[in-house]
Amino acid sequence: MSSMKNDIKKVEVSCNNCGSAQTDLVTTGVEHEYDNTTRDEFNVVKCKHCNLHYLNPRPDVSELNTIYPSEYYAYHLQSKNVETENHNSLLYKARKFVYLNRLEKAISHCDNNKQLNILDIGCADGRALNWYRKIQSITVNTFGVDFDERAVERARDAGHTIYQGRFEDVDMPINFFDMAVATHVIEHVADSKAFARRAFEVIKPGGILLLETPNIDSLDAQIFRQHHWGGYHFPRHWIFYSPDTITKVANEIGFEVIEIRYHPAPAFWNWSFHSIMAANARFKHLADFLFPPADFQKNNVKNLCAVSLFTLLDVVQKATTGKTSNMSILLRKPSGSPRVLAD
Repeated sequence: MSSMKNDIKKVEVSCNNCGSAQTDLVTTGVEHEYDNTTRDEFNVVKCKHCNLHYLNPRPDVSELNTIYPSEYYAYHLQSKNVETENHNSLLYKARKFVYLNRLEKAISHCDNNKQLNILDIGCADGRALNWYRKIQSITVNTFGVDFDERAVERARDAGHTIYQGRFEDVDMPINFFDMAVATHVIEHVADSKAFARRAFEVIKPGGILLLETPNIDSLDAQIFRQHHWGGYHFPRHWIFYSPDTITKVANEIGFEVIEIRYHPAPAFWNWSFHSIMAANARFKHLADFLFPPADFQKNNVKNLCAVSLFTLLDVVQKATTGKTSNMSILLRKPSGSPRVLAD
């Protein structure tokens, strides 16, 4: 039985990059992944001055428990699969290999290559932290931060040092981490510039920040621009960067941009097709079966086939356009940077 809310509390916001309140409407969209959040419609707008795309108005932070239900997929990546998944499955191995390969490439830019303090921002239940421990070339001390109490408890039970609360607010060491990783987190936060500034503070001079976030400048983002692009993830993604807009905010804070890479995003294709099909109520159940919005993360044969197909689409997209809808940005805090930034 649906328990969708109407008229949840929202807040009007200005551009997080330049502060302008002048925008053009890009599209509108609604929740289609969960049936116990909100049925409100949300606007994606584009700043007239710097082209940053963002949700406006967006849910107020007091509604986080509304838009992130207890069954939100990221809270259960480890616990959902611990009994049902086969760690020898091709899909599990592929996901683990891709993630760790990306991380190890980033680690190669760290000054200290013997023992690293690595912080996973938005660590959820700690699956990625568990993978960090599998790196053979170095010793990794694992730290994480997340606001969900149940997910934090699972991560702590796995032996990681976890801070509970919003990353921007929690008390943690300054100038301490060799590397911070934020995989699809910055697009979820209320003030992404404050988020990046906080990362700058907690990373050591010479340390690395690895961001991964949707790319609004991709071909599939343009194809599904009206209502259905999976990267919108209504109403949980609040800001949508392009390579240019993420570079601007990184440079303003003081980071050096080492590189921007583009990777397959099979989940976005899955959510795009689910959104299109679920828009017609008659096909909602079929959409949930063909393109499961949350269970897409499960390691089974059906999802292996879907991930393979969607990854192939992104391989073609990258070969023809040079980009995909998933970008990773590798940033360095310059040596000799101040311990704490002035606002």
